[in-house]
Amino acid sequence: MHLKLVIQYDGTDFSGSQLQAAGKGRTVQGELEQALARLVGPPIRIDLAGRTDTGVHAWGQVASLDFPVRPRLDQPDAIAKALNGILPRDLTVISAEQVALDFHARFSARRRAYRYLILNARYPRPLLRRYSLHINQSLDLAAMQEALSKLVGTHDFASFAGHGLGVPDGDAREKPGTVRDVSVAKLARLDPEANFWAWEAEQTLKGQDGDLLAIDLVANAFLPHMIRNIVGTLLEVGSGKRTVEEFGKLLESKDRRLAGQTAGPHGLCLVWVEY
Repeated sequence: MHLKLVIQYDGTDFSGSQLQAAGKGRTVQGELEQALARLVGPPIRIDLAGRTDTGVHAWGQVASLDFPVRPRLDQPDAIAKALNGILPRDLTVISAEQVALDFHARFSARRRAYRYLILNARYPRPLLRRYSLHINQSLDLAAMQEALSKLVGTHDFASFAGHGLGVPDGDAREKPGTVRDVSVAKLARLDPEANFWAWEAEQTLKGQDGDLLAIDLVANAFLPHMIRNIVGTLLEVGSGKRTVEEFGKLLESKDRRLAGQTAGPHGLCLVWVEY
């Protein structure tokens, strides 16, 4: 049975989503594959829609796999229930469905949506510390939104690429492509009483101290550290260290060395994947 799983996890205690070598820490893929092996015996390899770094969360990550049918494990809901009885508390299967054999969590995906949360307040909020970046200085939100708007469309995002992809050296043909198509790039304040991972949560750019800010990005795919590098550079725009014009020139430069620092992983969440 070919399955599509929608999974959710708190990434705080994971060493990323992808399987790592022994001793490198627990991963989302590793926990899922161990749980599947406990159910059916033989190892089962899963594929994930997106790779998330250490400490990054997921509200709607997607996995695909081939599940060998077993007695009482012949329906997607039964499999999801059985998995959730084994999985650790920071990882849950939200839904399961049987899909066509050619469905692939990664390669069938059309768009991925991420949200980065920033608590822009004088003092931190302990209950948000695992899921948002605390910034206590005033930010120019209008400038940040203007800078974000420059990202919409098809661009070469090498300026925000990690893992050496954004450093212009050697033969560029040896590196993976860094062109991506961004369809949404926006900044908004979230209703503090709303579910801050709900994509359609009420948003406004009017507020006061204690604002919970959401940087939302939707693209066909993302480069390593791309969103966190964008956020780190946007914060420089918001604090006046970099102008909107300079942000635009940075995008055109295709040189990661000119961008800002990489923002911490704990504010980032993979919210949904579109097929």
